[in-house]
Amino acid sequence: MDPPQQVIDQSEAVLELRQDHIRHMLDEKPEAITVEDTKSGEFGVSGLLRSNYAGMPPSQVIRKFYRMYLFGLGGGLAGMYIGYTLSAPGNIVANPGFINQFGTVRDATGALALNAKYVSLWSGFNYVSQIFSQAVSPIIGDRFGRRINMYLFTFSMILAIIVEIVAKDWKAYLGAKILIGIACGFLGTTCVTYLSEMVMPQMRGSILAAFSFSWQIGSLTSAVGLQVLEQSNPLAFRRIFYSEFVIVGIWMIALVLLPESPVWLAMKDRDDKGKKALKWLVGNVQGYDLDHEWAVIRSEVADSRKISTKQGSNDWVALFKWKNFRRALISTLPFTYQNFIGVPLVFGQTTYFFQNAGLKNAFTASVIISCIGLAGLGASIYLIERLGRRTLVIWGAAIMIVSDMVIGGLGIPKITPGLGTGLITISCIWMFAYQTSLGPIGWTALVEISSPVLRAKTASVATILQSFSGVLFNYTVPFMLSDQYAGWGAKIGFFFGGISVLYWIPCYFFFPETKNRTYAELDELFERDIPPRLFHKTITAAQGEDITA
Repeated sequence: MDPPQQVIDQSEAVLELRQDHIRHMLDEKPEAITVEDTKSGEFGVSGLLRSNYAGMPPSQVIRKFYRMYLFGLGGGLAGMYIGYTLSAPGNIVANPGFINQFGTVRDATGALALNAKYVSLWSGFNYVSQIFSQAVSPIIGDRFGRRINMYLFTFSMILAIIVEIVAKDWKAYLGAKILIGIACGFLGTTCVTYLSEMVMPQMRGSILAAFSFSWQIGSLTSAVGLQVLEQSNPLAFRRIFYSEFVIVGIWMIALVLLPESPVWLAMKDRDDKGKKALKWLVGNVQGYDLDHEWAVIRSEVADSRKISTKQGSNDWVALFKWKNFRRALISTLPFTYQNFIGVPLVFGQTTYFFQNAGLKNAFTASVIISCIGLAGLGASIYLIERLGRRTLVIWGAAIMIVSDMVIGGLGIPKITPGLGTGLITISCIWMFAYQTSLGPIGWTALVEISSPVLRAKTASVATILQSFSGVLFNYTVPFMLSDQYAGWGAKIGFFFGGISVLYWIPCYFFFPETKNRTYAELDELFERDIPPRLFHKTITAAQGEDITA
């Protein structure tokens, strides 16, 4: 179905009037970028149709549409589910019972230990298997809907839990890690896409930050569970795997209540089902014009489709045209930066890292850092809409770079109780900075920077690129840490600090500010080749309409 006729029938004169008003306004704001080269219809039609709530502050939108916000939080529970089931098998490698079951070598003291090669394979294949589901999920999601992929990643995680419970050797446990990776691939390309499509632009940042918050709750719960297990019955390590079924039950309640994505239904011209899904999300809000708001979604989809059609005969061809592929590369900047700045070290291998760095209380340190991360994510839900995405990424990364270097410096002398406290403190600073910046914004950027029609495919390409770097770092970090091989311990901080400085440069020049931007506005900004670091200074055609209205 085409966009509403009232959108298409807007005249050239209306646009010119709007542009004249913008130019007059820019006399007092010369630093802003004008739209004087914009012709009617050049960027599609969505700039002429705006939501009735487009200019409303985020706090008011959340209060007015609290039901939609709660559904977004419910969808974000997938983060808790995956955070728990990723952290449990990742940190249990320091558990005595786990080592007794899967240990195959002896350390310098003669004690049974895990082979660092097997730990590397577990971590590396987790990311290798992600690539498979990341590649197929946009095909399934665009054809059959977003919800089917959420069921697929849930099913994959249940299988992974079962394999974890019955595994007797490192090969069987590797199978569980592969299944976890497949589930994560579906999660990264589907759940965050779905969340971005089901809420209003003013909610998008905080909802995706809440997704990361749920992830951290899952990680913290896992760390606490392992600490309790360590103090009570460390040899009964499989209990932590059994507890994962509790998280599954919580997530399944939310999954059953969530409707199909209204944006996907608009892409498939299913107006009746789309309006029904939108009504289910919004509930009874006084003055809400369902027909108009549905027309806004339809026009944004039509606008995005018009742009992609100009660039290729089908979505995949359009995606690999430079402008769209550039968006895919930009969208993965903060997500891939996570691997370069030390996530495989401080986040993914926390307990193993502290154990190899010489700390005696590795599990306790892991719990402390998880708590700090949770506090950081709580702050990010507010800061991501207040300060914006770009500011948090640039400054958060700078703090983490310094923290990496300090961690490396603490690894030079032999670890003492005092240095151990310092290592935990610096790691906490790193974690807080990460969870207020790259942690939540990595997911947010994946879906915000992509266009509506190509969102699932863009997220797929972006997450595959991230997974390739994940394979590299998650496979090599255990070798770098272990005394069986490089034995760097905390000195590995120098490595991550150095490569993070290099990665910070493209983030500064190419990562844009997307706060409060609609997808139609972002389409226009990329089509006009506005430098990404100047997005926040740019007035779009849609904003111009608000001025003249």
